Amino acid sequence: MNNLKIYPFLSHQKQDKKITFAQKYTKDSFSTHRIYMILNKKYFLVCKWCVILIGLFVSYPLFALDSKFTVVLDAGHGGHDPGAMGPISLEKNINLAVTLDLGEIIEQNFKDVKVVYTRKTDKYLTLQERADVVNDNHADLFICIHTNASQSTSAFGAETFTLGLAKTKGNLDVAMRENSVIVLEKDYKTKYKGFDPASVDSYIMFEFMQDKYIDKSVQLASIIQKQFANLCSRSDRGVHQAGFWVLHRSACPSVLVELGFISNPAEERYLSSEQGQNEMAKGVYNAFVYYKREHDKKSGGQTIYVPKIEPIAKKVEVSKKESIQPVDSTIQKTQQTKIPEVVSNVKKNETVSVNQSVETPVFKVQLFATKQILKADASDFKGLRNTEYFVEDGLNKYTFGAETDYVKIEKKRAEILSKFPDAFIIAFIGEKKLSPKEVLKLIK
Repeated sequence: MNNLKIYPFLSHQKQDKKITFAQKYTKDSFSTHRIYMILNKKYFLVCKWCVILIGLFVSYPLFALDSKFTVVLDAGHGGHDPGAMGPISLEKNINLAVTLDLGEIIEQNFKDVKVVYTRKTDKYLTLQERADVVNDNHADLFICIHTNASQSTSAFGAETFTLGLAKTKGNLDVAMRENSVIVLEKDYKTKYKGFDPASVDSYIMFEFMQDKYIDKSVQLASIIQKQFANLCSRSDRGVHQAGFWVLHRSACPSVLVELGFISNPAEERYLSSEQGQNEMAKGVYNAFVYYKREHDKKSGGQTIYVPKIEPIAKKVEVSKKESIQPVDSTIQKTQQTKIPEVVSNVKKNETVSVNQSVETPVFKVQLFATKQILKADASDFKGLRNTEYFVEDGLNKYTFGAETDYVKIEKKRAEILSKFPDAFIIAFIGEKKLSPKEVLKLIK
């Protein structure tokens, strides 16, 4: 009986040992498996980071290329949108010529700058498409090139705009004219969220707009205006703000440049000429050089010194016919003769003569015409001295200045336009006064 009691007990003890062993084996097995899982997880994690690091290392040159400073250049208008129209030129063509010149100069001198054009040919783009080019390329700077126009042919000079509320009617008129191209699009009110370029009420939105790029935009605009005055000898109309849709939709510092007035005969000839277009492009380029230099300093990047373009003497290439351009002082010294006899108010109406070539035109600014002969100190001259006059069609026509360089006489005209808004430029060759068409041929 005792054996009967013992065996079951021993049997249970053996079973307990088996169960304990099985439990221990299972527990150890799970622990080992867990360790393997942890090790495998760490292994795969390490491998994953290795792949990422290798990928970054391989793709770094591509990132470096994309990190270039990007400037988008926009030639306003184009295609079936001519912009403002003058007697001898179209705004869209002037804008494109200056833009291409500007882009070429930047590309030649800045290897770390990517130049993107909204258009390089005569094609039409909507304002939104132009802004899309800016944003799709993550541009660092946006420069729009335009040419101004006015109902008055006496309006002249260059000005640069940034985004903001137009504080004067003149600024609002410019914005309305540039924004008016959106009416060429179908369903433009839906596309432009109800914006009506002809309605003053639509521009109220710009009063409440916070433009985080305004400081940099104004900085660039100010430099551009200084370069137009110093390098290009253009009249400085200043920096202004207005509600331009294309600037509003572009996410970077941006400016809209009005090169001059196509409605002004003298400025139209200048802006239509290869010389004028190249000079204006160089003016904007010099401003870009300064802006890029300041950008590199503030961003902590490597600053590459690129010199600005200095003003150069304006020279002339004389053809066998009458295609004569302004001449410099070295030519003037070697070519001496008399200009047409005119009456001067300087010293008791004595005859005045200036050194010049028989073939070289002499440009003057005509102030007004009158039947009376005026004294030198007459109030009609508004304090202006050294005036002259010649007789034509029974009238005494008073002039100011005598230059063989058209740019110089144009500058003199600009200086007195506030007093004589109707003043215009005339020309003589010998004693012959040239017709407007003949003057145009000489300076074209």
